[in-house]
Amino acid sequence: MKIKVLFLLLFITAFSFAQISSEPQDPFMITPNPGKSTLNIKLSNTVEDSKLEVFDVLGKRVYIGLITKLESSVNVSNWKSGVYLIRVSNNKAIQTKRFIKQ
Repeated sequence: MKIKVLFLLLFITAFSFAQISSEPQDPFMITPNPGKSTLNIKLSNTVEDSKLEVFDVLGKRVYIGLITKLESSVNVSNWKSGVYLIRVSNNKAIQTKRFIKQ
């Protein structure tokens, strides 16, 4: 009985570590957040161009662009203060993050 319990605990522990290590990397990072004048976007990796879209809280698209390298910047100094949704998409995935403009 003790061997079965020990084996079960060992299996659960190993499975838990396997789940942690197999987590996907963050597809992109935005900095600084909150920001005042510049929005920096850093992709974790890409083999193709990605589309960048920015939406305000009402769902209106305020910016659209193409990301062709791993690090890009957008001038946000003329944007109103508030919360924006940053969407990066390509043929494989769509990811969205929140950005706060001060």
